[in-house]
Amino acid sequence: MSDCCLLPKGTDLIRAVKYIGEHHCHDARSLNDVAFRFDLNPLDQQFILDHFIEQPDPINAKSNQSK
Repeated sequence: MSDCCLLPKGTDLIRAVKYIGEHHCHDARSLNDVAFRFDLNPLDQQFILDHFIEQPDPINAKSNQSK
């Protein structure tokens, strides 16, 4: 976490989100690695898991099952 007074609060999360975008991390393991890499607090870690994990597309899943 950024306890240093030189970095504004939330900088670690911003850097983590930028890293996720640059490295296309969208599975739970990769996102947990990102949280560890940037030393995110539990709330920030939950945020990236909630917003960046890829969910299966239900429309495509149904059409693939019917084939």
